[in-house]
Amino acid sequence: MKQVRLKPLMLVAFLNETAYSMMWPLATIYINTVLHKSLTVAGVALFWFSVANVIGSIVIGKLYDRYNQFGLTILGMALCALICTVGIWLDGWPAYPVILAVFGFTSGWLTTAVNVYATLVPNQSTTKVFNEIYLVLNVGLVLGTMIISEIFHGSIAPIFLFATGIYTLSLVVLLLFFPRKRVKYAGRSVKRVEIERATKKGPTRQLFFLSFLSLVVVWTMYSQWESNFSVYLIDIGFTLRVYSILWALNGVVIIIVQGLLARYPNLIKSLFNRVNIGLFFLAISYFVTVISHQVFFIYLGMILLTIGEAIYVPSVPVIIDNWSPAAVKGRNQGLVGGFSSVGRALGPLFGGLVIDHSSFRVLFIIAGIAMVIITFLNYWNNLRYKKVD
Repeated sequence: MKQVRLKPLMLVAFLNETAYSMMWPLATIYINTVLHKSLTVAGVALFWFSVANVIGSIVIGKLYDRYNQFGLTILGMALCALICTVGIWLDGWPAYPVILAVFGFTSGWLTTAVNVYATLVPNQSTTKVFNEIYLVLNVGLVLGTMIISEIFHGSIAPIFLFATGIYTLSLVVLLLFFPRKRVKYAGRSVKRVEIERATKKGPTRQLFFLSFLSLVVVWTMYSQWESNFSVYLIDIGFTLRVYSILWALNGVVIIIVQGLLARYPNLIKSLFNRVNIGLFFLAISYFVTVISHQVFFIYLGMILLTIGEAIYVPSVPVIIDNWSPAAVKGRNQGLVGGFSSVGRALGPLFGGLVIDHSSFRVLFIIAGIAMVIITFLNYWNNLRYKKVD
């Protein structure tokens, strides 16, 4: 029986993220500057995009526990290519936000697909697999944002056309290299009673609750960089190219951090320590960024943000996978994507409201304070679980 292979999975993840990353940073700019809607309206549109993404992640995650993974992924990929094709022609208001919402559902579907397949790669550490996937996701992110700066000149149609081609190529990779029969889940899963006995505290639901809550807070605040920050840079005199360079810097830092963690895995051995350290860097990045309008502090804020992101983000799905029974691994990976999308849903709306009624500086100070709180909560809670990590 054909097995799930890491390299084809990494290629699919890279292609999907490249196409996805051509959509989210452009949505706010397109709605605000081309369709002439307020940042709050743009936030509402992105809210529904992310709500659809949540539904796609969670609902499809449950289906992956019951049905053939290959068939579900092929269907999701085909739908994603189809909606991008429709978007080539329907790019006005209110058609664009509707297309964006449907794209949110299908892209959430594919995010869960990649996470589920990552847990099915045989003879590989789950931590290593998710780190490799995370690395290529960020290369795709950098490429996607660079493509935007080159081909976006007021019309969204070329973006949808390019995305259609990418998803079609990804579909070909799936057909050629992925197993067509259902693959059984394997790997370590810790029973709830083991956790309770080892920690002498509450059940695993407390770990899961804080992990999912943290994802919501992290992505609510992180999404400010993905949406409102592009408008902020333009408002203070920078060009869209500077925004693209920031995300290129993001990709370079991720490659360096992931390379160090791969070469020296004992540098931060515990997954829970990685969560704590990653959240700390994420928290301080917001304060650094708004010290000044000088580009040095903007770049430094992005570097700190990226270090935190590179350490924290790939650790969460591994923790969830390690502590999930085999029967609900797909559902729980769907919840990882789902709660991340909840944060992405709330972020643009929350940010737009704060900016409309105050300023971007106030928004980033609020974000930094929220991240400091969630960092301390995780540090306190993770002391209980490192004993069985």
